[in-house]
Amino acid sequence: MSASAYQVAGLLDKLKHADSDLRFMALSDLSNELSKEGAPFDEVTERKFVAAVVKALDDTNGEVQNLAVKILAPLVRKGRDATVLEVVDRLCDLLVHKKDDLRDIGAIGMKTVVAQVPANSNAATNMVKRLVPKLIALLMNPTAVHFDTIDILSEITVRFGSMLAEHSADPSNQSSFTRQIQDALFPYLSNPRPAIRKRTVAAFGNLVVHESDELFDALMHKTVTEMKEKEGAEDYDRLKTFVGLIGTLARFSARRVGNYVDTLLPLLIAYVAFDNDELREACFQTFESFIVRCPTEISAHIPEITKVSLEYLKHDPNYDDGEDNDDDEDEEMEQDADADDEMDEDADEEGDDDEEGYSDDEDMSWKVRRASAKTLSSIISTRTELIESFFDNVAPTLVKRFKEREESVRVEILATFITLIRQVGALHGVSGGAGNAAAKKAVRGIQVTTLLQNLVGKLSKTLSKELNGKSVPTRQSGFILLRELAVVLEGGLQDTFGQFVASIEASLATSTTEAAKKHGKGPKPINNLNLKIEVLDFLKVALPLHHPSIFSPYLQNLVPPIVAAISGKFFKVTSEALVVSVELVKVIRPFSSNHLDDAMVVEEVPSTPASPKTTEYIQSLYKTVFARVNVADLDVEVKERAILALVTLLAQTVDLTGVSAQEVQSTVLPLLIERLRNELTRLTTVKGFKTLCESPFCGSQAGALLDLQSVLETSLVAELCSFLKKANRGLKVASLGTLTSVFTKYGSTVSEQTTLLVLQETPAVFADTDMNVFPLAVDLLAVIVDARGSSSAVLAAAKDATVAGKIVQVIMEGPHLVGYGTAGLDALVAFWRVLVVKGGVAFFDEMVALLTAAAETKGLAKSAFRPIAQSLAALIVEAKAFSKLSEYVAKVQDAAAHENASYLALNVIGEVGRSIDLSANHPTLQDSLLALFNSPSEEIKHAAAFALGNVALGNLSIYMPLLIKASKEGGKRRYLILVALKEVIARSSSTSNHSKPHVDSPLKPYSKDLWTLLFSSTEQAKEEGTRTVIAECLGKLAVQDPALYLPELVSGVSSESSAVRSTVVLAIRYTFTDASGAGAALHASVVAFDEALSQVIVQFLRLLTDADLSVRHIALATLNSAAHNKPYLIIDTLPELLPLLYQETMIREDLIRTVVMGPFKHKVDEGLDARKSAFECMYTLLERCLSKIEIFAFLDRVAAGLSDPAQEIRMLNHTMLQRLVATSPAALASRLDTMVAPLKEALATVPKTNAVKQEIEKVNELVRSSVRAVLVVGRVLLGLSGGGSGAAGVEASVGGGSCPAFDEFYRMVKAPGYALAEVVGSVGVEVDAQPLVRGKNQMDLS
Repeated sequence: MSASAYQVAGLLDKLKHADSDLRFMALSDLSNELSKEGAPFDEVTERKFVAAVVKALDDTNGEVQNLAVKILAPLVRKGRDATVLEVVDRLCDLLVHKKDDLRDIGAIGMKTVVAQVPANSNAATNMVKRLVPKLIALLMNPTAVHFDTIDILSEITVRFGSMLAEHSADPSNQSSFTRQIQDALFPYLSNPRPAIRKRTVAAFGNLVVHESDELFDALMHKTVTEMKEKEGAEDYDRLKTFVGLIGTLARFSARRVGNYVDTLLPLLIAYVAFDNDELREACFQTFESFIVRCPTEISAHIPEITKVSLEYLKHDPNYDDGEDNDDDEDEEMEQDADADDEMDEDADEEGDDDEEGYSDDEDMSWKVRRASAKTLSSIISTRTELIESFFDNVAPTLVKRFKEREESVRVEILATFITLIRQVGALHGVSGGAGNAAAKKAVRGIQVTTLLQNLVGKLSKTLSKELNGKSVPTRQSGFILLRELAVVLEGGLQDTFGQFVASIEASLATSTTEAAKKHGKGPKPINNLNLKIEVLDFLKVALPLHHPSIFSPYLQNLVPPIVAAISGKFFKVTSEALVVSVELVKVIRPFSSNHLDDAMVVEEVPSTPASPKTTEYIQSLYKTVFARVNVADLDVEVKERAILALVTLLAQTVDLTGVSAQEVQSTVLPLLIERLRNELTRLTTVKGFKTLCESPFCGSQAGALLDLQSVLETSLVAELCSFLKKANRGLKVASLGTLTSVFTKYGSTVSEQTTLLVLQETPAVFADTDMNVFPLAVDLLAVIVDARGSSSAVLAAAKDATVAGKIVQVIMEGPHLVGYGTAGLDALVAFWRVLVVKGGVAFFDEMVALLTAAAETKGLAKSAFRPIAQSLAALIVEAKAFSKLSEYVAKVQDAAAHENASYLALNVIGEVGRSIDLSANHPTLQDSLLALFNSPSEEIKHAAAFALGNVALGNLSIYMPLLIKASKEGGKRRYLILVALKEVIARSSSTSNHSKPHVDSPLKPYSKDLWTLLFSSTEQAKEEGTRTVIAECLGKLAVQDPALYLPELVSGVSSESSAVRSTVVLAIRYTFTDASGAGAALHASVVAFDEALSQVIVQFLRLLTDADLSVRHIALATLNSAAHNKPYLIIDTLPELLPLLYQETMIREDLIRTVVMGPFKHKVDEGLDARKSAFECMYTLLERCLSKIEIFAFLDRVAAGLSDPAQEIRMLNHTMLQRLVATSPAALASRLDTMVAPLKEALATVPKTNAVKQEIEKVNELVRSSVRAVLVVGRVLLGLSGGGSGAAGVEASVGGGSCPAFDEFYRMVKAPGYALAEVVGSVGVEVDAQPLVRGKNQMDLS
């Protein structure tokens, strides 16, 4: 170090001074010297240093002692091995000192040393060899104090457990440290002091992680024997310790404890019957550990555990709450409404009596009830397959127990019911992927939701009484439960909301005195911030999910406390209250959209006059909200939500606010413009102006209450245009949307100068090449041209190079922005059409010339020709310029035409021919197109097939017989004929009649011939591409007439030809298309097809076991597509299909062959693609069909995938881990320790010394993927957003389980000195930037 031996010697001399202050300062200076960088002390000085520090531990001054303990940490990190051993010896001497304070100092110092010695170092090894024998000897000494000794041993097993199995305390004794520690610790499980027994149990948990199976089995046998002995002696206190030990072992070594579950469960069930509440509590805690950590082994015992838990959930021997008569009372309440009302009036007094009516300090039965509730919660969170049965027994019992007298138990019961609700929500979420109502009814989630809905009446009656009590935690939990209930049922409180109004009002009270006067005998007001937030959160969710008429009778109770909350001084309460005020406005004056973030649907101004009370509510809200917007020094979130509330009030109820149009223009709009210019609030204000523009009260007509013209020209449009130059993408998107709304509403009145400014600034956003920004910008341009098409200057600017020229440039440079089916293409076509409509023939010629010149650009990518052709086709169709079309037909027929010109012409003809019959004006066109099938250019061939198929759509009666005949002839051009037929079939399906669902498809007269032709060609097709085209055609035809064609596809499953089998299952895959935007006829046929397919789909998917690898691969892709697009078709067949799928995730040695390449041998895994598809399918099923997945078998395959030799499969499984920790944290925790080894292996992957750049990048991607998985899982399961660790976080998060191996691994990865610390840091920034998926609204979907 930097200090010389002389300087250190001087400081050491001061440590001998009689003045304690000098000793303290000298020790502080020595600590500073020790923390400096530099060379270490010489050996002599270091020994003196150690001796002085150890002596300071025995100093008479407490501050000197404390500082000496702190110095031990850097000393053992930087000192020599001999120094560490010397410190350990000195501290061991203190552990057996006669003075209590010195023993305490020695214990603290020893724990510091154990925690600071670098792992995997020589110092650590030597310390373990030196220290552990001494600690074991101390345990053997009956006169020693053993608290700290056990704690230190526990710390050693946590940090250096792997070393314990390698060394022995006695060289003559060949047993390992682990065996000797176990033998020394075991007697302390029967120690008379409970604190020692508790520490010993914790030490065993850390120890068994590093024990051999043989040693673990010995421990279990001894434990079971001791349990039986203690049972016989009725020594329940010590028996409780051994039961707790079993639970701890289950958390730390679940795999091995699982082998003893069948032996232990009968004992534990019997112990629950013993008359000892603390023993019962320990049994239930152990049940909870088994359920979470040994899910497979405990499955057979779940019904028995559930029964016992329900029985003891009501265990309250010293208090009779009359629960046995509940059913009779419920009937009486339902028959006698007056009695019910009377009970509600006295609810507050009865609640007080319940809370204070009985108290017994020696009554431990509440611990049993709380533990049984937690056990039920763990069962619910991990057993989704039993969710329906829970409503037969568990749910009704939980509802009855809401009246629990002990607050902590009551809160736990409410939390358990919240878990049940979230699990129902998880199942209900599956139905969101269903394509039609009939299919959704078959989804299991809907059935469970109905069961929950049936319970709402009793639940509300019981819960409302508890919410009227004084307990803040109970009210908080109750409103969380109501919020979750509303979310899952998408409402559900329409009949019972009134029962909670009094509690809502009391919980939002700001003045206890005023509220008490108002409520009288109602629930007592509670002024608690967290409670207010939960109530507001509930209202924020419930208001938009119910019909406004549900809340109208209670506005007098809801509006005043919301107004008071908005005016409050706590920003979080104010912020939530502002959001609720937005929803209240939508209740008072409902519009088509009831959701906070949805765009407003323009309606007529309401004709019915509002009531005086309604006007009073709106004016009260307006004044309060306007005052909030007008205050400058507020929290940003409050500012944004206040602006949102203000614009909602103006947009929906400006006629009720009492504010005149002149006041809006002179006061409100300038204030909003001021907020628009503020960087913190401009985004929200931009969206607010869009809302105002779309209001039915907004306009330029006389008498309009919202007229933005006073700010349009002077500030609004200019500010919005300036935002288009900002880097903030969200701000650009919002600005484009608002400008579009402005010109839709005021386009005809905006000045020409302002319009030209917008036309000039808008194309600047094209440079972003953003697929979301581009269509918005083009839509804006189209709206402007449509609104101001009468202005020659505006039209000239639109066709100028800065607008139309920029759009064409985007087509050339970024054709993906306007690809087929994108919003960009739709906007582009709309722009060309409106430009031609407003500009006429002159504009048509200029635009065609512009697009043609672009197509003639040298080096233009082929992908750019299609959008150019679509643009030309839109111009031709809109202008009816058929002479121009004739020019393109001529180019097709000109053999000397340039390839690019022919390619463009073919695409234009195809786009135009789809909507216009070309047969009359161009009778030989089909011959020209067929002739091009012989072109040497593959692009021309496919373009000709595209054109022929689309031209056929214009007149099927002429062209279809020709195509069918040509296909029957076969030959080299058969594939291209099939491509043309595919265009016909696909386009005719997507353009079915939108308004007449019962009108037959125009293709129907030819469909039978087509089907016969295609199906017979299946076996003859040798090329995979041909079979793919045939499969798509067959799938589209089958959707149109499932009764006729689906049985024929089913028959192909049993064909002897692998080509036929692969084609029919691929055809099914092509039926999984989204018909939401299609015509009514297609949608109806899709519904009918789905209903028919659901009966036979499993026959196609059983091809997962086909002998042909290519068939299995296609079957996997089909299953994946079904799971992604229409999960309701397969969800009931998953129990049969999942084992087949898991089989495909296994590595098959028979598919691995060795290829000899000169002196090298290379292994080729022909099953890799199928295996990768299988894991991709697993991921899709995890997202879409979780309710039918046996999660623990699923986790076993994920664990196997983490060790797959293919890097892409390992990375896919890393992604699955991140998904699993969000959906099934409890189940993942039970398997996580087995996944640590492959994760470590992935992190240790390094590229070969001769690796090329691509190989190095692939390795880096794998490492980053593994790091991300570790950080995401650790952040959720361990409850950590940054550094740190601790198994306690796991227990708090997933209940009853911990992951010691992963915990240690996570700490290693997060350590500052970790080898990949730089990678961990960069990935950690990305992970921390993402919202934490495990929160109060997170569903545990295990």
